[in-house]
Formats: sequence, C-alpha cells, structure tokens
Amino acid sequence: MRFYLSLTIVALGVMNAGFVSAKSSPVSGTEKPSRGWHFYEDPELVDEEKQEVPKAQPSAQPNNKKQPEMVEINSAWLKENLPKLLNTAIDDPSTENISNYYYAQRLAIDKANAFSDQTKEFFMFEEQLSESNRRPNSSNALFAHKVKTNKDKAKVFNSLFDKAGLWMFYRSDCPYCHQQFPAMESLAKIMGVDVLAISMDGILLDKEFPGVKHVIDPNMTLSRKFQVNITPTTMLVSNDGQHFQTIKYGMASGSELVQRALYAAKRMNLISEEQFVKTQEVKDILVSKEPLVVEKQKLEDNPSILSDLLRKRLNEINLSTTSKAQ
Repeated sequence: MRFYLSLTIVALGVMNAGFVSAKSSPVSGTEKPSRGWHFYEDPELVDEEKQEVPKAQPSAQPNNKKQPEMVEINSAWLKENLPKLLNTAIDDPSTENISNYYYAQRLAIDKANAFSDQTKEFFMFEEQLSESNRRPNSSNALFAHKVKTNKDKAKVFNSLFDKAGLWMFYRSDCPYCHQQFPAMESLAKIMGVDVLAISMDGILLDKEFPGVKHVIDPNMTLSRKFQVNITPTTMLVSNDGQHFQTIKYGMASGSELVQRALYAAKRMNLISEEQFVKTQEVKDILVSKEPLVVEKQKLEDNPSILSDLLRKRLNEINLSTTSKAQ
C-alpha cells in the first residue's frame, strides 16, 4: 500500500514540474506550445479590418459593337452604281454579275415609270406648263390656231411691206434664178409682197416672169453696194434703202422666204416683238425675260416659291386658243 502511495506522489510531482516548465519556457514563432490531454483552443478572433471583403462582380459592359451602315437604294445610288455594275458584268459576264446589273436596272426602270406616270397626270392639270400652249396638238384646236395665226400674219405682212420690199438679184443665164421666179410671183400675187427683180447682166426676164417688177442694175451699182456676188440673192430692203438684210442666198420656197423676212424685219425694227410673235405657229413662251430675284433663305426653306413665281408669270401670258376674260 505504501508503495502505491509513494508511486502516485512521485508521478504527481513529475507532472507538476512539466507544467511549470511549459509556462516558463518561451515558444518560438514556428513552434506550438505543448498541449495536455485536456487541451481545448478557443476559436481565433479575426481582425475585422483584415477580413477580406468580397469583390463586387463587374457590371455588364455596354455593347460597343459598331452598327452596320445602312444605305437607301434610291435614284442617286442607282446613278452612281449602275455604270459600275454594268462594267463589272461586261468585264466578267458571270450569271451573278449579269443578275446584279439587270435587277438594279429593273429598279431604275420602275422608278422612271413611276415618275413618268406622275408627270403625265401632273401636266393634265398644270395647263401653264403644257406644250400645247406653244402649238395645239388636237386637230380642231390646231386648225383654229392656224386660222388665227394666218390672220395675224396677214396683218403684220401688210404693215411690213408698207415699209419695205423684197429685192431679188438675178442673171438671165442663171438656171436657179429661173426656178426661183415662180415662188417670188406667188408672194407678190397671194400675199401682196412688193417684189423687185434686179438683173445684174442687163437682160430682163420680164416676159418670162411678168408677175414681178423687173429693173436693170446699171454698171452693177446696186450689186456692189449690197455686195451681191451670188445669184439668186434675195434681200429685205426698207423703202428708203437705208435698212437692208440678206435673207437668202440661192433658192428657197415662198414659205421659207416669208419666215426669213419676218426675222429680218424684227432685226431691222420694222415690226415689233409682239407683232413677230403673233406670226409664229409655234409660240415662244418665255418666263425668263426679266430677272428672277428671291430671298435666298426663303427659297432654301421653301422651293415652292420659285414654282409659284413662274406660275404667276405664265398666267399673265395669252396661251394658245385662249382669250382673256374682260
């Protein structure tokens, strides 16, 4: 019994000495203190400042992908690219290239047809721009227009040939002069034109062509004055001889001579511009005789200003086969 008691005391002493030694001995940074069988560690405190904060997930980035450029296949695009498509098809006439050109051309034709149809409808109701105002195109209107023009032409001709006449220089041996005389006789007989036939070689043809008056040019005086060296030559000459204009070298029909005489008379101020216009079967309708001046900004903002201005000017012109209401 004593033996076991002594053994127990010795064991307790040894354990107590080990405990004291463990408390007094320093512990290195890499060594852990020894633990007994009754060891239990408290949970280690975590420094809040050192605690890692979960990183925020990056937000979705905006889609910076470049959007494709769009192009309208309009008349401007077709005007620029149809020649390119055609050249490509000519250089490489593959099915694809030919198809590219002709389908694009079909679109251009469709646009042109649509424009044409709308233009036709537009001119039905925009009388001021109709070409029939220059010269009617329906049979009854054209007939009425010609009757009116011929009456006006006769009045102007009477006024003109009260102030001037036609001179025809000829030679007796000129075959073209012989062929020209019938037209000159018709003008004298039908339209009352004063025609003077002047012989340059001193041989008169008054017996062959009695429908006009014949005279001799002594010593080529008139021929040199008017610088005539071709036969036949027809001139419009004022009654006082101060104003003249050559209207034809060589042969011409009576209608051509009449028209040329009217232009010459206008140049010579023997008839007015208004009188001249009345003699023309195709009316010369002009809206640009006077300058067109508008405010630049207003025109850019509203292009209709120009059409309204021109429409107003056309309304002031007597249109073909119409009369102004009094």
